[in-house]
Amino acid sequence: MPKLLHFSLFLQHNTIYMKGIQNTTTSNFGSLMGNGRKYIVPKFQRDYSWDTEQWDDLWQDITQMLEKQDEHYMGYLVLQTSNNKEHLIIDGQQRFTTITIIILAAIKAIKKLSEKGIDPDENDKRKEHLTYSYIGNIDPVSLDYDNTLVLNRHNDGYYKDYIVKLDDLRRTHISATEKLMKRCFEWYEHVLENRFATGGEYAKFIEEMSNSLFFTIITVSDEMNAFRVFETLNARGVQLSSSDLLKNYLFSLVEQKTSHQGKIDSLEEKWLNLTKNLGPEKLPDFLRYYWNSKHKTVRSNDLFKEVRKEIKAPEQVFSLMNDLLLYSDVFIALKEPMDEYWENDQDIIKYIRLLNLFRLRQPYSLLMAANKLLPVADFKKALKSVIFISFRYSIICGQNPNDIERAYNTVALNISETKTYNNKLLETVYINDREFAAAFTTKRFTINSHTTKIVRYILGEIERLSNGNIVDIDNDNNSIEHIMPQSPNNEWTVDDNKIDSLSSRLGNMCLLEKRFNLKASNNNFQIKKALYLQSIFQTTKEISDYDQWDENAIGSRQARMAQKAKGIWSLSF
Repeated sequence: MPKLLHFSLFLQHNTIYMKGIQNTTTSNFGSLMGNGRKYIVPKFQRDYSWDTEQWDDLWQDITQMLEKQDEHYMGYLVLQTSNNKEHLIIDGQQRFTTITIIILAAIKAIKKLSEKGIDPDENDKRKEHLTYSYIGNIDPVSLDYDNTLVLNRHNDGYYKDYIVKLDDLRRTHISATEKLMKRCFEWYEHVLENRFATGGEYAKFIEEMSNSLFFTIITVSDEMNAFRVFETLNARGVQLSSSDLLKNYLFSLVEQKTSHQGKIDSLEEKWLNLTKNLGPEKLPDFLRYYWNSKHKTVRSNDLFKEVRKEIKAPEQVFSLMNDLLLYSDVFIALKEPMDEYWENDQDIIKYIRLLNLFRLRQPYSLLMAANKLLPVADFKKALKSVIFISFRYSIICGQNPNDIERAYNTVALNISETKTYNNKLLETVYINDREFAAAFTTKRFTINSHTTKIVRYILGEIERLSNGNIVDIDNDNNSIEHIMPQSPNNEWTVDDNKIDSLSSRLGNMCLLEKRFNLKASNNNFQIKKALYLQSIFQTTKEISDYDQWDENAIGSRQARMAQKAKGIWSLSF
């Protein structure tokens, strides 16, 4: 099975860094069931949320898999257990639940055959055996099932009282997530209806499907190790729902220390509002930025440990939730310049646009603290500082982002403790003029949809200094012209080995109206000079002062730009 071998090798490579894992295996769904094992969705994990698109995608995968007599890889299933009997489903509950509902829909098809008088004895036995193998045991007195799968507090009642019993499904007075489960069962019941003629064929479908759907099973001993798994896999591009684990921990604290349902309901409402603001997958990132604004810097892998160490009582949970709600507004607004949160303040909007243009996340802790705890004037000062510092440090000099994040977090913590902004704390990460000018003089940019705007911004700021022109970085009419073309014609005498390095130099780029850029194309420098003189941009017109355009001219122009840049992106401490 080459696919499964590939995933096994991938897992072996990645689990080198996953301490605390009890076991890792690649197993099919059928082998997970039986032997008295239970799979429990933690009480406060997210509700069932799959809808038609996901149901159909899974069904298409299953039908193609069975037609080709192949297997299908379902991804990671993260389980937590201390006894190898009861397993908490830390990640994978949506897939696990949906597969179980498919099996129940197929079992109901067998039940219907029996009720129609088609091989009733054999089909009753099939129904009983399949239910025992995949769903659970039935109590002969209460006729309730001791289910293999136990869902969360919002889903389990409807699942065990209606879906598992294969009777008429309750349609009124049910929640949104219960409606999804009902629709899911009915959707698969419909696609399975009359698909097979006999109970044996339905039973074969269940067995083949269960034995061909494979998971990579990661088993951990506690939620701390589960969180490490999340962070490790997320860092490798496998997005898992670590926010569910955080939620379950916080809610469990409140449930353990109080019997008042109103507190749980209140906490649920706050959580819903928070996830509505952020989306569940952004919560761990947001929590880390928030946490680092009030505590010494923690890495992603240590975040959950620090939360558990600090938050141990219900009152702390509610205080944390209230603060998270408060800070979530600014966290979201930092990603959107035109957010109403900024009240149309043009100075703030300008710098928030640059924050996103530069794709800066390291200053979030500082900016969140500054916005919430300082006067507006000090927030603006902090915002301008991080833009200028990051421009020098990250955009031009390409320094280590971890170092600058630690510096920003130190200032954030100082703001939280003193309610003042001390700009001098950032002096250690401010690239001095000599180093900045040296890096600027040799800076290169490979032009794409993102870097076009950065180059447009840089050239626009130099133009503004020279001529007072304000350049719109989003206006594609303000195009980036490569003076020495990226693909020069024979009239350009340039070493082929140097074309890429020279054409991508910042000194080889200028602002030019699109209509002139199209005419300039790959023409020789003399033709281009005539077009540059017609431009509205003063810095572009000045290129015509050069007699020829070669490596020396590019270096000379870029060195002059660097001297101007020192004054434009300058801070005093």
